[in-house]
Amino acid sequence: MKPYYDHAGITIFHGDCREILPSLPKVDAVITDPPYGVGKADWDSVFPTLPFWTAMRDAMREGASIVVYPGEADAPKKIALLSGVFDYHWQFVWYAPNAMQFGKTGYTVKSLAWWFAKGKASCRPKVRDVIVDPIIPEENNFGHPSPKPLGCISPLVGALSSPGETILDPFMGSGTTLVAAKNLGRKAIGIEIEEKYCEIAAKRLSQEVFDFEEATI
Repeated sequence: MKPYYDHAGITIFHGDCREILPSLPKVDAVITDPPYGVGKADWDSVFPTLPFWTAMRDAMREGASIVVYPGEADAPKKIALLSGVFDYHWQFVWYAPNAMQFGKTGYTVKSLAWWFAKGKASCRPKVRDVIVDPIIPEENNFGHPSPKPLGCISPLVGALSSPGETILDPFMGSGTTLVAAKNLGRKAIGIEIEEKYCEIAAKRLSQEVFDFEEATI
């Protein structure tokens, strides 16, 4: 399949990730924010099922990490599903003290990110497992309804991969994982079914890369 965008080790594919995954080379890490299955939008109707996660494991090299933002809905079922495919390692928490997302207890200010792997994996360098990153709307206005800030993705890229390795995001959205990978000297592959988000991500990636130090939490 011809990439939608391909430059300096960063590649975007426009299409259904279930169809594209089998054609990819094995990757060194996966960081993704999939549909939560809460039904607030057409794209968020179903959390990926077992066949998808099995295909994801096949796309990863041995020892590769995978971080999944699962959302709060049906968390016990989701972690049971993922634990049947991957080895559970830990969880990260993104804490945004000014968040306004409404949950069952009222407004919630944190999001979980589960760290699994295909076999054994490690954090390098060692990092804190709580990422404190307030939401700054003007810095995340990319036309996507729920973009993750660069500040909550970059530390995961920095801790769970090495420079030159390849990061995969099969639910790319506005491309934050790919931007973080580019900034930190990684290669990256993003897959997105909505072409308008492919365009947004490609535009972000075409901008100058800032000389950030290795991200830590």
